[in-house]
Amino acid sequence: MLLIAIALRAAIEKYCQNHESDLEEDELTPEDWRWLHTIKEFLEPFNWATLYTEGDSAAIDRVLFTMDILIKHFQISLVSRTPF
Repeated sequence: MLLIAIALRAAIEKYCQNHESDLEEDELTPEDWRWLHTIKEFLEPFNWATLYTEGDSAAIDRVLFTMDILIKHFQISLVSRTPF
């Protein structure tokens, strides 16, 4: 859903403008959109990890390798980004 919202940002903003009186408190700000992009970037490795470790070919060595990558990604994210 996040990917779709980002892809359809222009349509979402236009819809909110057309229904401004009903959605005034729910309209996304530029800061909200930046947060959505940050969240998307943070979650991308988890998508890869899910695809890499699914199915019959998933073995413990793949899982452990993927966990190491995700832990490193998480540690880097804690240092380089504002916490949620």
